[in-house]
Amino acid sequence: MTTDFYPPYHIGGDATHVQWLAEELARQGHEAHVMFSLDAYELKKGRIAALSFEPSPVHLQPLRSPKGRAEMPLVYLLGKSPYFSREFERLIEEVSPDVVHHHSISLLGYDLLRKRGSYLNIYTAHSYWLACQLSRLFKGGKTCQDNSFCTLCALRSHRPPQLWRRQEAFTRAVRDVDLAIAPSNYVRRTLSEKTGLPLVTLPNFVPHPPEDITPSGFSDYFLYVGVLESHKGITELVKLFKDHWREIGARLLVAGSGPLERRLQIYVKKSGLEDIVHFMGWCDQSNLYSLYRDAYALVIPSLWPENAPLVALEALSVGTPVVASNMGGLPEIAALQGEGFVCDPDHLKDTLISVRDASPDRQQMRDLYQRHFSPERFLSRYLELIMERRFAK
Repeated sequence: MTTDFYPPYHIGGDATHVQWLAEELARQGHEAHVMFSLDAYELKKGRIAALSFEPSPVHLQPLRSPKGRAEMPLVYLLGKSPYFSREFERLIEEVSPDVVHHHSISLLGYDLLRKRGSYLNIYTAHSYWLACQLSRLFKGGKTCQDNSFCTLCALRSHRPPQLWRRQEAFTRAVRDVDLAIAPSNYVRRTLSEKTGLPLVTLPNFVPHPPEDITPSGFSDYFLYVGVLESHKGITELVKLFKDHWREIGARLLVAGSGPLERRLQIYVKKSGLEDIVHFMGWCDQSNLYSLYRDAYALVIPSLWPENAPLVALEALSVGTPVVASNMGGLPEIAALQGEGFVCDPDHLKDTLISVRDASPDRQQMRDLYQRHFSPERFLSRYLELIMERRFAK
């Protein structure tokens, strides 16, 4: 597998997915290797003092370019890296894999998609990177509907345009993909329309939750889990509780950090809402499961077209319902619970009240997780797709 990041040196849920998938495959007896960039992590988070990885059945291939973090801007501008391409080719020759599975590789380069052997070439679209250099298809507060103004959009985001996206070499590399996976039908349709690449939908999975989950120490609350950025809808959610917390009849717990954290904390303090809106900061996995389990619901109020966030699946795994905006792949998860869990921002208050009063069947939520988002369900379909494509070749 190839990926920009890998735990513990990672940012975002896509790297966590790679770890879970690689470890599940290894447990089933497959030999799993993961190639990833330490330079990418250091660019985002700063220098790693000393490497430390948990014991794992996965063969890890962390890479550091001789150029260090300077390699990353070059990959962004050129679309590929001679160093990462050479290392990839070296590993292909050494490992001789049956399957190569690419994940988020915007900081490794599109050149890795070009086949170097007879292996099955897989790509998972964890984002919209194939069609959007910002990976979000979101500009001006709205979902991007066309590719007409990509250069202007990049400049407005203070990034140079990626001219290599218009070159034939990029198109040829994408065509080398034998199996393209999208975690949601929305992303599958969107990327198929914009790139012409046929994709199949395979929903994400999360591991089974711990058997013993300690109490969170909180009650009567809704939960938000995620980065605190504007496209996530967290500002609007906090303002909703400021204006309507008495009607909602519950508190809001916010687990996560990000650029808006300090601003939102100041806003809550000035509004006298410190007893209503609690900022938990970054929480480890055990604390998150406690918060999930004791919440009325997990709220995902995103303004941008989300793919298939892992936090929604984690909440369902412990029996907690998910209330989500009608954006991207979110409705595909929330609607499985029945009516009344998908809403637009104007009706979020009423939806929260309804879910609080209805007390949804927690066992039903756990059953949904088992049927749709468990490791067993994912691995069965994943290996089935691999066998279908290999025999089709």
